Amino acid sequence: MATKKFHLITTTEGCITNLLENSSYRENLIAAGLENTKKINEADVVIINTCGYTTERENYTLDLIDKLKAEHPQKEFIVGGCLPKINEKRMSEVHSGEHFAPGDIQALNRILKLEDQTTTESHMFDSQDFDDLSNSHQLALKWRPYLFKLETLLKRRIQPLSNLLKTTIVNAEYYSIVVSQGCKGKCTFCAIKNAKGEVKSKPINKILDEFHQGLQAGHQKFWLVGDDIGCYGVDIGTDFSHLLDQILKFPNQFELVINYFEPMFFIKQFSRMEQLLQDQRVLNINFPIQSGSAPIVRRMGREYDPKIVLDRIQKLKKMNHNLVVKTNIIVGFPGETNKDFWQSLKSVFSFDAVLAIPYTARPGTGAMKYKDHVSEVDMRWRMIIINSAVLMRHSYVALRSFINFR
Repeated sequence: MATKKFHLITTTEGCITNLLENSSYRENLIAAGLENTKKINEADVVIINTCGYTTERENYTLDLIDKLKAEHPQKEFIVGGCLPKINEKRMSEVHSGEHFAPGDIQALNRILKLEDQTTTESHMFDSQDFDDLSNSHQLALKWRPYLFKLETLLKRRIQPLSNLLKTTIVNAEYYSIVVSQGCKGKCTFCAIKNAKGEVKSKPINKILDEFHQGLQAGHQKFWLVGDDIGCYGVDIGTDFSHLLDQILKFPNQFELVINYFEPMFFIKQFSRMEQLLQDQRVLNINFPIQSGSAPIVRRMGREYDPKIVLDRIQKLKKMNHNLVVKTNIIVGFPGETNKDFWQSLKSVFSFDAVLAIPYTARPGTGAMKYKDHVSEVDMRWRMIIINSAVLMRHSYVALRSFINFR
């Protein structure tokens, strides 16, 4: 009997959770005796790991599924990821077949009649998935080796540009550890919680064991993964600052990337985090501020003052100049005035890397009830302006890195 072949696709722009799930699916299916193929034409079953955090990504995902099913009508299609949970109605219009929740390897095994298989969690990104990523990730992947070769030639780091390029998502070198899933947030713009649910934290001892295993295997680059690492531990009586303190007690030389850290928890834990983040082994942390305007932040259902967050970040940067601090900003959230937008625009210059995305209404979110939507014209010019500011900021960070190097 011929071995069943599978082809695995991701529709994310760069969600590390999605990419790590892909690796886990692939490793488990291969262990179960299935054969992985990079060519869809050779596959018996096509597994699509979906993303739907914006309308644009949802449309892309649905169009791709519809196109592939039309091109390969005889193949079995299985859909996973967030979109079936976020917008089941639209998903059913293009796929009424088998689907499973994000990260649910056991459900995928059941669909493929592999019920008795033991499931394992992958710790490495698979470079097979990088071909599906956005142009910005592809550009970073292409140019990063040249900078590292220059550093090797000059025998010096070009900072913080070096850390910035090291911590882009297109990186198969990192040993990744999922510390939690879900979140405690009540963001009115976000539908991811509809797919992931409340925070579920992994015990500290389990994380430390995995970290130790990575070190023992010779890994020196680590990526901590969570939908919101900031709320890590609230369900098990601890917090992320305690976890980070335990990780940094390892005497080994390693590099550490910290995924999305909701600013509210950053402020609450700042007295301990500011000391821990002085450790040069921490390369990167992402605080998704989402807006520089306090009224808009409150309307988003987030509980912090952006000015306080930016002040704390400046303190971090003074203590650790090489620490790369990233953020996400949503442009055109309902009710956003020109004054609100100006506050977001100014906040761009407090970060080393910024991703600005236009607001899109997501089903099942609180923001759906808001009526004062930003016009399409205003949305367009605001995106042009903020992306220009982001380009300026990124260029400045790169230029400053070379000036400091000299």
